[in-house]
Amino acid sequence: MGIFDAYEDTCHAYVDAEMSQFEEVGGICSNKDNVDEQCCTIRSITIGIMFVMGMTFLQQWGDFQQSSTLIFSITVLIFAYPLGYLWSLIIPNSAKFTLKEHGLILVMANVAYMYNSIYIHSTITTLKAFEEENIHFVYYFFFVLSIQFLGFGATGILRRFLVWPCALIWPQNLPLIAVLRTLHERELSITERSYGNESRSLKKTLLDNRLLLFFVISIISFIYEWFPLYIMPILAYFSWMCWINPSNNLLAQSTAVRGLAIGGGGLTLDWYKLTQYLGSPLIIPGSALINIAFGFALIMWIIVPIVYGTNIRSFTSFPIGGVILTEFTASSFVTAFTLFASITSVFVHTLLFHGVDIWKQLRTKSLSYMGNDMHVRMISLYKTVPDWWYLELFALSLIIACVTCDHAGWLNWYYVLLASFIGALCTLPFGLVSSITGQLLHSLPVYYLCVLIGVALSLHKSTKSIHTFITLGYVIFVQTLVLIQDMKLAHYIKIGPRSLFLAQCLASLICSTFSIGIHYVYLQKGYLTKSWSIFNNTKLGWTLINNYDEFFNGTNLSNRDLLWAFLVGAYIPIPGWILSRFKRFSWLKKLHWPLIFVTISWMPSIVPAGTLFTWLVIGLAVHFMLGKYKWKQRHVYLISAALDFGLNLTLIIVNSALQNKNRFFPQWWGNRNTTIYDSCVKAIQTS
Repeated sequence: MGIFDAYEDTCHAYVDAEMSQFEEVGGICSNKDNVDEQCCTIRSITIGIMFVMGMTFLQQWGDFQQSSTLIFSITVLIFAYPLGYLWSLIIPNSAKFTLKEHGLILVMANVAYMYNSIYIHSTITTLKAFEEENIHFVYYFFFVLSIQFLGFGATGILRRFLVWPCALIWPQNLPLIAVLRTLHERELSITERSYGNESRSLKKTLLDNRLLLFFVISIISFIYEWFPLYIMPILAYFSWMCWINPSNNLLAQSTAVRGLAIGGGGLTLDWYKLTQYLGSPLIIPGSALINIAFGFALIMWIIVPIVYGTNIRSFTSFPIGGVILTEFTASSFVTAFTLFASITSVFVHTLLFHGVDIWKQLRTKSLSYMGNDMHVRMISLYKTVPDWWYLELFALSLIIACVTCDHAGWLNWYYVLLASFIGALCTLPFGLVSSITGQLLHSLPVYYLCVLIGVALSLHKSTKSIHTFITLGYVIFVQTLVLIQDMKLAHYIKIGPRSLFLAQCLASLICSTFSIGIHYVYLQKGYLTKSWSIFNNTKLGWTLINNYDEFFNGTNLSNRDLLWAFLVGAYIPIPGWILSRFKRFSWLKKLHWPLIFVTISWMPSIVPAGTLFTWLVIGLAVHFMLGKYKWKQRHVYLISAALDFGLNLTLIIVNSALQNKNRFFPQWWGNRNTTIYDSCVKAIQTS
């Protein structure tokens, strides 16, 4: 038995339940559970700590390098398996390495992978770079530690809304579960599946052996990604149609990757660029893909050209899809409008379409509520984690954050409370979107909402205050969603709630302490991480933080037009909700304006139009053209994970061994335009 198994009930040795009503979940997640299976053991905790420390070191070390090295969750799964297996062989009296132990290791490692840690440490770097302050280690330690644990409080309360309901499938977890089951559940060998002298095609062999399929796809991905990442970067932004007439400005701006990508004239042939912010298109539900495709066509191919043609603010002087730090282009202005609109639309959409369900979940404490799925009923055999565990941890962390920030002079305690409230408030509506669609986990609207409120309170007059405020609000939001996503993963593979809670707390404590030590040593030696620029990487972020008065009240009075976006965002879900109540228009229930707005807001600075277009083509093709085949339903999540694994191996080698040591591929036509990020020069040149 595991070291924490005393917390769990073991009254039933084996549980079998009905299949999930959702095809995605039913095809990937097991409907059986053995409650006696080992989970939180010395083996899983030890290996988990190893990965937490290793990934924390790589992330902090990468912040001070030319290129960062990230370890994906799928890579943790693959590397952890041989360690657990060898442990069972070498250590005397060791039981078999189980799927639940493997999953617990992944959950611990995901704490170190959290995207929000970039913002936490960037705040400290900013104080060092701009305020020229000597950072006191005690302040630094308690600041990072308190933020790391603040998300736990909201997690405990929101699990009834974002984890228990069966409709919230969290598609991001399904590829990982597919790999876990492939590694731990024995399949019939090729020989055992053969009958007599029956010959087997390569396709049938691969589809019948999931583990073989996974590694074949991983090898193909690993080999291919060397081209866009190192040998031939032009593939990342492949504006092939522009080559017909390279001097034609209209053709370039209409068809290039960083133009409007009309007609598929600009494509992104790099899995890393496609999935870095949008996630894998293979796992996104069909309804979400249709919504995003509709929004992309409406906004980028109709609204942006109209705005560009009117020449408001001299938009025609700049490339239609270009990115300029000090000026708005037509596309960046429109997408900034959608970003602001998404903030209010997500709250109104949640109230209209999910308000009744939220109220019912709020009033019930029963895991057997009909809105909860069979996995909840199976997990109910384990002792649950009381809400007050989470609340006490949240309250203690909040008090420490208030005292630390106020005493250090970074941010007044009441602003700490406000930032924490903003982050917690946004978690439910944005979490609903993320759990259903697989999008928005790292949501720009919440970040910019914190920016807007911070500068409205005049916090931008102090660099340390505005950056601390942004970090607190945004990190609480992101961390809560990350923890909830991992909670749903544990929910599907039946990790006991108390084992999960203890493992996540331990991983957070180790990750915080270890990252602080590494980062503090680098800062004391005079190194400055490159990630401080994350606060100023767009025209919107740069202007709002550095020149707020000019942005809304100065010479650029048309910037006030962006404020109308809040009203538009609040109004636009209402007509669809009213019409959807009539049977004839019931399909409007699937029209998801917050999803459309937030996805489009990634463009053009972070996700070019050609990249989103390629992403949509792949996703729609897999879902609608291949969806009729049974092998797609069984293997698409495994293929998605394999593509990510192969990519991550290439990234690790290219970034760590080559680019960080300035070992670049010899220049040729395939990499000659990498400095301008598009093979079509006219698409990004200023007129």
